[in-house]
Amino acid sequence: MSEAYPDFGTFYRELTRLHSAGRYREAMERAAAAQPHYPDDEAILLHFRASMAARLHNTALALHLLREALDAGYWYAPVFWESPELAALRGLDEFKALRVDSDRRRASALAAARPELFVHLPEQAREPLPVLLALHGNLHDGQRELAHWLGLLRQGWLVASAQSSQVAGPNRYIWDDRRQAERELQAHYNALRDEYPLEAGHFVVGGFSMGAETAIALALRGVLPADGFIAVAPSGPLIRELDEHGELLAAPPPDGLRGAIVIGSHDPMVGNVTGLADRLEAAGVPLRLLIYDGLGHDYPPGFAQRLPELIEFVVSG
Repeated sequence: MSEAYPDFGTFYRELTRLHSAGRYREAMERAAAAQPHYPDDEAILLHFRASMAARLHNTALALHLLREALDAGYWYAPVFWESPELAALRGLDEFKALRVDSDRRRASALAAARPELFVHLPEQAREPLPVLLALHGNLHDGQRELAHWLGLLRQGWLVASAQSSQVAGPNRYIWDDRRQAERELQAHYNALRDEYPLEAGHFVVGGFSMGAETAIALALRGVLPADGFIAVAPSGPLIRELDEHGELLAAPPPDGLRGAIVIGSHDPMVGNVTGLADRLEAAGVPLRLLIYDGLGHDYPPGFAQRLPELIEFVVSG
């Protein structure tokens, strides 16, 4: 992203600030201007623009934007249709028809949803294989963030990307049901173990945002037999609530577990994450914490180049 258009999380927080201040027209116009710069988040911006149009009593525009979203192949979960901003539209026949169409698509997507594992083998594979299992952030998919991790192929690592079966939108998946995520990721690990010779001491789980929180939690609890974790911009209920940090450390960490956490100084979770890092080190987990100045909730520039160093740290024990 350019300086004018930062990572989407940072930009969307600015939109919500304008919304909270009652500056609906400004928020709607900024979202419209930025939409071409965030193609992966078009559905969210169309819904936001429709919400602001409804707040401005422009019913025709609000309905047009929602229809545009569905015509583009998107659909929305019930929480989007039940948003207070759209309350003025709920009695309208066209709004009801749009929701029925969206709900039909959502039901079809949920019925078809399956956990996926995308496996990439190094060009010059050795045996046994070191393995990185990468977990996408919420509202992403198993392919969108792969470029950040695939550099390890040149180091001889197998890189596998897990995609949750929990559907939140077209090509958007989440890890919110932790028990379901645990079952799926255990099955993915078992499949890797059964098909490939895994190198002892070289199984690392990584992730971004909610995927990073999930990676940390499953490694600490020993649900995945990880030798280390790499968490980029970790976020989620266990990290957002300081009282929940204790759940991550309810039991002693597995012997030999090491970790790396990467976060931006402008990430809203930076304070919580540094506090968690202190607790992890106090619990005996060797940890490398990298804080990137000026970075929001995103991968840092050059992360792919930094990854081999982080991998070396987490498996060097």
